[in-house]
Amino acid sequence: MGAAVLPVNLKLAGRKCAVIGGGSVALRRVKTLLEAGAQVRVIAPEIDSELLKLTREENVEWIAEPFTASLVLGMFLVVCATNDEATNRSAAWASKATGALVNMAAPPMELSDLTLPAKTERDGLLLTVSTNGASPELSRRIRQSMEADILEVYGPWLERLTPIRKEMRKKLEGHAQRQAFWREALNSEVMALVKEKKYDEAEALVRNAISRFGTES
Repeated sequence: MGAAVLPVNLKLAGRKCAVIGGGSVALRRVKTLLEAGAQVRVIAPEIDSELLKLTREENVEWIAEPFTASLVLGMFLVVCATNDEATNRSAAWASKATGALVNMAAPPMELSDLTLPAKTERDGLLLTVSTNGASPELSRRIRQSMEADILEVYGPWLERLTPIRKEMRKKLEGHAQRQAFWREALNSEVMALVKEKKYDEAEALVRNAISRFGTES
């Protein structure tokens, strides 16, 4: 069993992040960071054509030099993604010394402070799956399964719940009261209807619970 990890959703909008390496692995990491709104710096003497295109079209800075610790000063997150393990190792330790978090996209994986799980999103519902670096391909396969089995069903339901949640925030005071309401409203009967995609019937029961909860309160 690997070291214990804490699953988190990390906000990177506006954060400075660096990717060391210029190949296909680095490209995937750059795209992931851009999706999160990060300010990205690529550090590599050479980069592939698609990554070069990103440096011209997106918020990506390219430093066409070998890695040195001075190039990651002030970075929140550093991704090590070269095809040379010794380079990744030295870059990881040097980046950690500056206070940056380190993600190893290539060996030695054990130096990672965090892993980036496979993710899928629809209608505001974000699902992630991680094998803690043990098998990225298995993570990808499970993600594909979740897209069909979970997002397709619960994404539209979340979209319906969002305005109801805003409504209840105005009607109910305090976290404890709101929590009690949702525990009652999202009962097994409602969730069974959602699973069958009977959203109208499920929403009717939730709205009925609003009236009933208000009376009992």
